[in-house]
Parts: sequence; C-alpha cells; structure tokens
Amino acid sequence: MQPLLKLSNIKRSYGAIQALKGASFEIASGEVMGLVGENGAGKSTMVKIIGGFDNGFTGDYQMNGENLRFTTPTQAEKSGIAIAQQELSLIPTMSIAENIFLAGDGVPVFSTKRALAQMARPFMEEVGLEHIDPLRATNRLSVGEQHLVEVARLLAHDPSVLILDEPTAALGETDSIRILDMVARLRERGKSIIYVSHRMDEIFKICDRITVLRDGESQEPRLAKELNVEKLVELMLGRELGNMFPARSPQPEREPLMQVRDLWPDGVLEPVSFNIYPGEILGLAGQLGAGTAEILAAMAGAAKTRGGTLVFAGREFLPKRPKEAIAAGIGYCSEDRKHDGLFLGRPILENLTAPALNRVSNGGILSPTREVALASETAIKFTVDPERLPQEAGVLSGGNQQKVALGKWLSIEPKIILVNEPTRGVDVGARAEIYQKLRELADQGAAIVVASTDIYEITNLPDRIVSFYRGMQVGEIALEDMTSARILEQITDPFNETGLHGKDVA
Repeated sequence: MQPLLKLSNIKRSYGAIQALKGASFEIASGEVMGLVGENGAGKSTMVKIIGGFDNGFTGDYQMNGENLRFTTPTQAEKSGIAIAQQELSLIPTMSIAENIFLAGDGVPVFSTKRALAQMARPFMEEVGLEHIDPLRATNRLSVGEQHLVEVARLLAHDPSVLILDEPTAALGETDSIRILDMVARLRERGKSIIYVSHRMDEIFKICDRITVLRDGESQEPRLAKELNVEKLVELMLGRELGNMFPARSPQPEREPLMQVRDLWPDGVLEPVSFNIYPGEILGLAGQLGAGTAEILAAMAGAAKTRGGTLVFAGREFLPKRPKEAIAAGIGYCSEDRKHDGLFLGRPILENLTAPALNRVSNGGILSPTREVALASETAIKFTVDPERLPQEAGVLSGGNQQKVALGKWLSIEPKIILVNEPTRGVDVGARAEIYQKLRELADQGAAIVVASTDIYEITNLPDRIVSFYRGMQVGEIALEDMTSARILEQITDPFNETGLHGKDVA
C-alpha cells in the first residue's frame, strides 16, 4: 500500500523533554489510520507536526513522495492537510453556511445568504447534516452537530488528509455514532483520515490500521482486524494491563449514607430522588444533556436548584456553595478539570492541598511542612510522582491531571465523592488506575457517585445505576441486570415497548 503521507525518524524535544524519539507514521489514500497511545506518548506532538503547527523537528516529511516542511498550519492546509481539534473554532452566532465559508476561500466577494446556503449543502451532506437548514445559527445545534460543522468547514478546502483529534471525547452516544458514520462515508469517498482517540471501541469500529506511540517511539502499524483490546493495550503500555475494571459484587442491605429527595436542579425537567449507600459506586447514566451533570453539581453546591434536600449525617440540608459541601465531607470533581478542577498555573503541591487549607495551616499561617506531608501522602495514594509536586499542574498529562483533580479530595477525608466523566480524555493505563482507586475508596466505606456518557464505562464500573433521559429520571438497574443494551434502552429510548433486552452491544 503506497503511503500518501509518510513521516520517518521524527525527533522533537522541548528542553530536556524528548517528546518524539525517532518516530514514524504513514497513511495511504482512502485509509482510516488510528493513532493511539498513553497521555504523554507523543500523539499531540505528532499531530502538530503533521498539521504544520510545529516545525522544530528533525526527520523526513513526505507527501505524495515529495519532501515537505510546513512552517504554518495554512501551508499544510493548502497542501491538503486539515485538522479538526477538540476545541471548536466556530462562531456560535453565525449560521452553519457562514461558518463553513468563514475563511472566504472559493466564495464570491458578494454573495446572498441563500446562495451561500446552496454552496454549503454538498459539504453538509458529506458529514450527514443534509436534514438541517444551512442558515440555522450554529449555537442552536447539539455539540455533536457542531463538531460535524467543523469537519464540513475543513472539507470545503478539499483536503486529502483529515486529522480528527478526540472527536467524540465530549459527546454522548448518539452524537458519537454520527461522527463514526461520517468517518465511514468520508473513507468511501477516498479521504484519508487520522483518527486519534482514547476510546478503544471506536478505534476497532472505524480504523483500517492502527499506529501505536509509546514513550515517543512508534510501533509498526498493525491491521485493526489482527488486534483486540488486550493486544492493543499491551502495545500501548509495553506490558499487560490485566482487568480494566475492578471486580464487583452485589452490595448487602444497609442504611443509606445519603438520601436525595426531590432535588430539582436548573436544566432538569422534574425533581429527582434516589439513595446513596456507603461502600458502593453508584452510576448516573444518561446522554449528554440528560441532567446527570446538573444533579451532581447541585449536590455539590455548584449549581442553582429550584428545591429539594439532602438527608445526610443526621440532618437535612442543601449546599448553596461548594464550601458548604466540602465542610460536610462531600468532594466534587467536574467534567472540566482544566476549568474548575485544577489551578493549572500553580504547583501540584498546592492543588492537592487546596480543599483542606485548615489542615496545612495554623491560625491562618501556612505550614510548608504540613503541606508537603499531606500532598506527598495523597500523591502516593493516587500514583502521582511526589518528585513532581513543585511542578505546575498544567505540565502534567491528561491522565495525571485527572488523578490530581480526584486525589485532592482525599485531603478532606470525604464521605461522598461526586465524579462527572471520571476518565474523559484519559488514556487506557490511567483509566485502569482511576477505576481501581475509586473502588478502593468505596471499599474503605466512602460512597462514589459517577456520571458518565461513556457506555463502556457506565456498564462496567458501578454497582448500581440510576438512569436519566432528557432531564427525567427513568429507572434503576441492579448489578445483576446491568447490560449495555438495558442501559442504552433507558437512556436513548425508554418508552419503546419492544426494548433491547435481548441484545447486548457492549
């Protein structure tokens, strides 16, 4: 198979950190190539080099057999390489058509909205948005549809190589399926696609071959059909992972640790009620926008509510601010660790002790000795290297950032930990470590409440599930009844009489 794009012996260093150590990468015409590896393995650096964002490398870069060297992303785009990054670059108040032709390439100097809409339709059809009015404002679309518009915008430049960097990381099941369908259509039309993802199921569904990066070095590309999850994980880690998810067993009858009664957060259609038991991992299952994120935030005092109460530790209350929840022993880890989970510009040391300043100070005066002792203890428990405590949290890989965002709550010795999307953007090795740590905390008597839109995760991690659909509480699923088919039925089509119970799509 003749490569359309080929990079050989690529080396790239940032100071003392060697991100790529002679790595290679290739992709043929009409091929979907998976690019996988742990956080910090060099994937982002390779993508930046391919897309023209980083020209400080050594090695050979060839396209159609011609040696190239891009100094800007614009040069790469003009040569047929386009990248759809995780962060959308659309203007929300502009229409779909206006966003597609935002760069002005191939568009008349003067054009009516109707003419622009007509020009946009072929590109919208390519990504599966033919049923939507091109003049609809982009902010009226779902997050998944906005990602499709982003790709349509890139297709307007007629690229031969399209890079999709974690395209489904922030999407629910329905929007993720749209992305995968789009990739299949683009492959049929001869486009070459580099698919970067931590989601193993997607890699095997959509990719022809897979390139693994490990510690800045590349492994020989493998046919996806010749691998399975275990073999791929072994290539990524250099060792066997073992079981991704800790073993589960039915929980004995016991008194609830917390009762959620008629809680009605903004963004949820009706009040919700459920119990939380000590020593269990409770899953809140729902697609993006189903209300699970708002419920966790309300329980943590981080979102407005119309009413309701928490019965906890012998009293009824509802935290109005995160400070009140923390004082009660409730830790909360949101889905956006960079926005409100970490102080990225501050040392890891400070991040790990931030929720418990009273434990590391005396009369309002910080005690460096106590601070280092508490941070070191927490870092070891969450497998974060204590030697890195003085470094800024922002320099950590995604997996290690998530460990810090979760681990900091150990400093308050929490009775309940609320976690929204516990492994979003986290590699497979760090995922297994996080799952194990959550199980250990539950085994020690804490209650863990996890909300996740990852169907594989929500099927295999919790001991019990409460399901939600479009802001409504649907039902409860016990461990012995927990299958991906049953969960999908309740979170995507709960009023379907035929059901999906006979199938399991995990």
